[in-house]
Amino acid sequence: MASGRAHFDVVDSAVRGLTKVQTYIEHGMNDIIEVSLDLAENGADEGSLHELETVMKEYVHLNNDLHQYNQAVKAVTQQMKQQDPKSDFDVDGELQCQLENIANGESQQNVENHAKMVELREKLWHLQHPGEEMGSQLVPVDAANNSDDDEPTMTQVEVSTRCPISQAEMADPVKNKICGHNYEKKAVAEIMRQRRGAKCPVTGCHNKQSLAQKDLVENRELKSYIERRNRQAGKKGN
Repeated sequence: MASGRAHFDVVDSAVRGLTKVQTYIEHGMNDIIEVSLDLAENGADEGSLHELETVMKEYVHLNNDLHQYNQAVKAVTQQMKQQDPKSDFDVDGELQCQLENIANGESQQNVENHAKMVELREKLWHLQHPGEEMGSQLVPVDAANNSDDDEPTMTQVEVSTRCPISQAEMADPVKNKICGHNYEKKAVAEIMRQRRGAKCPVTGCHNKQSLAQKDLVENRELKSYIERRNRQAGKKGN
């Protein structure tokens, strides 16, 4: 019979795999938002948008289940550190016990209050009601407190689409993973080429690290936002 520690190595490996699953879930949530906005922009009926909202809720349930499982594994890991390495440890039993304790001790995050559900509804509202204030009754009151997403929700008020380097509207934005600021891809590439050791050009930025290609990632969400806003502006101008 394999020791508890050997058995747990299998569980631990599975958890590392689940981390990838969580990434896929997050990408899926973002894709639902983008598809919903594209459909709404092209006059999709409410039924189609409702189906996508249902899929988003399923993603939220999966995300909550995964979060609880990871919590349980961390708790069992701490228990194992206190055990004699040669002793048998009932990993399955302890893991199940922790899952039950977590399920009883905290209710799953309200699906309606999940950050991505709120983001979906806010963006659809602003797309369908340009220039109007979104009524507070349409947004769950606990939404801000329940957010577990480090990415800021993009609203019409807080999004800056102007490059801090070129001062022009961005078309291909990249995000600095260190400080979170965005730049036009060509503009930041040029400044890194011309000024060795150049730092984030945003006034007041506390990031002291030099700009590096490895820290720059494509900001697909911001790019989609800019493209959609430009299409809307084009429609109004016609």
